[in-house]
Amino acid sequence: MKHFIRNLSLKKKIQWIVFLCVFLMTATAFISNHLIAASYDKLLYQTIASSLSVSSLQMQNSLENLNTMADLILGDAGLQRDLGAMKDSERIQDINDAYRSAYTSLMEYYFTFRRYHIDYMTLYQDSLAIRTHLPSSRGPLPQEVEDDLKRRALEADGAVAWITDYSRDYGLFLVRSIRRTEYLRLDSIGILVVNINPRSMAKEATDSALFQREAAYLLSDSDNFIYVSDILPSQAVSGFSDRMEGTYGTERFGGNDFFYVKSRIPEFNWNYTCVVPYDAIRSSLDTSRNLCVLILLVSMVLTVIMSSRIIRSITRHFENLLQKIKNFGEGNQRPLAMEYNYRDRTDELGILHRQFDYMVEEVNQLIRTNYLNEILIKDAQFKALESQMNPHFLYNTLESINWRAKLIGAKDISSMAEALGTLLRITLDQTDKQVPLSRELELVKCYMVIQKYRYEERLDYEIQIPKELLGCYVLKLTLQPLVENAVRYGLEESTEGCLIQIVAQADREKEILHIYIKNNGSSFQDDLLRKLERHEVQPHGFGIGLLNIRDRMLLTFGEGYGLDLYNEDDLAVARLTCPLTDISKGVPTC
Repeated sequence: MKHFIRNLSLKKKIQWIVFLCVFLMTATAFISNHLIAASYDKLLYQTIASSLSVSSLQMQNSLENLNTMADLILGDAGLQRDLGAMKDSERIQDINDAYRSAYTSLMEYYFTFRRYHIDYMTLYQDSLAIRTHLPSSRGPLPQEVEDDLKRRALEADGAVAWITDYSRDYGLFLVRSIRRTEYLRLDSIGILVVNINPRSMAKEATDSALFQREAAYLLSDSDNFIYVSDILPSQAVSGFSDRMEGTYGTERFGGNDFFYVKSRIPEFNWNYTCVVPYDAIRSSLDTSRNLCVLILLVSMVLTVIMSSRIIRSITRHFENLLQKIKNFGEGNQRPLAMEYNYRDRTDELGILHRQFDYMVEEVNQLIRTNYLNEILIKDAQFKALESQMNPHFLYNTLESINWRAKLIGAKDISSMAEALGTLLRITLDQTDKQVPLSRELELVKCYMVIQKYRYEERLDYEIQIPKELLGCYVLKLTLQPLVENAVRYGLEESTEGCLIQIVAQADREKEILHIYIKNNGSSFQDDLLRKLERHEVQPHGFGIGLLNIRDRMLLTFGEGYGLDLYNEDDLAVARLTCPLTDISKGVPTC
């Protein structure tokens, strides 16, 4: 096998290398696509489940507000007076006046609370009934239903009772016996009946921008189905609900896929199951996956075709060079006539051809001296070029990621790529040992942009530095490692949030600049730098250490300057002390 590969032509070798790279990259892309799709499915499930679970809280809030309304009606002094007058008075005029006043109060409660899906409200007193309006969609209640509602309200003994027996036909009912509070007589002076539309309540609770089609809602207590959406046939609701396992998932029913979430409304001891059609979402996911696969395959084919053409455009010049060498080996020491002129080419191929032509003319001198020197020079140039390529390649890659993130609208990825690019560009800059404070703060801000995307609301920072101090020069790579140390010990080892403060103060009499990095959530050990120096405490992490910062500042500025660590008011404080000078002029300017 080695012999076979060794004897392949240069064109075949390059083609095999390209094909192998394309194959590996395609295989990696397929595997990554599969893993990302699986993670996306799981995240989508959790997002939909979380969105649907909010509906139960919204429904519970509506029901609790209706309970509150019943309490307000019970304690309404005007209604108490009017209902008492209707029961006790013997004058028709007084009863009519009280009836009208009670009707007005009931309508006020209706218009105030009807947004909680009230269809109508009724106050019964013996044979009298005060109604906000008659039900229009379902028609009047049968007498036996009214009688049962009154009976169960009286049995509740003044408490709120929710009646679900008639919810499939007439809606949900809140009933309560209104007891007289005057002189604590507590005799029944009326019965409140509130009719709630469960369909309207379920529709509002599941109205979400995530779904283009209406979600189904199954609401039940221990005995009855309170509400069943029209998406699922009534005769199959029980069987469909029984097949659902766990708190959320997908289930196939009637040839269609549904996503469901099951839970309870604890205050009312009701069960709910929220179901949304999943066909459109699954179809969209399948379409996206198939499109990704198609793009990968098309990219692979185009890469092979384009690489073959590029390889051919390169190898044909090597073939010309080989022909020259063959011609020279056969004894013809004059350059071979070529249709292509290599004199105007400045790349490696042009150089090779021109150098070979020159070698043919002066072969003896080239072999003894120039040929060996040329090889050494080219090797040094290649090493220098290689060392310069690595950071540029990294910058260009980050720019490509940033461009692609902006193209697809991923602003967080774009911000992180820009921040990382700036951070690397500043870090890899080898020109200056000391930089303006503003440049060091730019490095800190780029680092914090990346960390903010990781920790979100748990991490915050403040920079309190006067503008006149931003031109002061500080030692390069001193602030960012201290901020990184604050993030690690103030946040990664604590579940609470972390606030990092960067403060600068100038002592103009002593021409000293103090920079403080403060954070909560952690504290420094006493005499930590000495313990680190004596190896009594082992440092953590792989960044620039505290001793490194202290030693560099001492070597650069001398005694009286450097790094101090201490605790102040439950804050860990790192203080940098450096001269208040301008490096270019050597005089204080801040």
